[in-house]
Amino acid sequence: MNILKYPNKILQERIPEFDFNNTEFDPISLEKEMLGLMLRNNGIGLAANQVGLRVRMFVMGDAENPQQAQAFYNPMVVEHLDQIIELEEGCLSFPGVYVKVKRPTKILARWQNSKGEWQQGELSGYDCVCFLHELDHLEGIIFKDRVSSLKWALAVKKSKKRK
Repeated sequence: MNILKYPNKILQERIPEFDFNNTEFDPISLEKEMLGLMLRNNGIGLAANQVGLRVRMFVMGDAENPQQAQAFYNPMVVEHLDQIIELEEGCLSFPGVYVKVKRPTKILARWQNSKGEWQQGELSGYDCVCFLHELDHLEGIIFKDRVSSLKWALAVKKSKKRK
């Protein structure tokens, strides 16, 4: 399993719902493998299509609290609960590129865990940003699509300077 880089076409495809009754993937094994890959690459989120899989799921977590990292199957936003702010985001499929993206500060979300059980909860701060960023991946939206072309060009230029 490898992380795909932009402009790989699957990064801009809408990924279909995950069917727990008819799948070639073991959800628990997939969660474990993707979490390991994400953490080894210092990420806080990774969508299945970023590794070439057409599976509607992503993982989130960080190396400081690996026991809290988890998979989100068939995720959705139920409601935006708070104001919109602009925070800097990065993406494992765009190494070294960081850009400020406008997103809500809090959402009510719904998803299935790796056992197929439905969960619901409020997410805020970077958990909210990460959830929305990864959900965008599953919708075929890349964070480049969330900013102006000028803002994107400046972020890419800055990235090249750092290299």
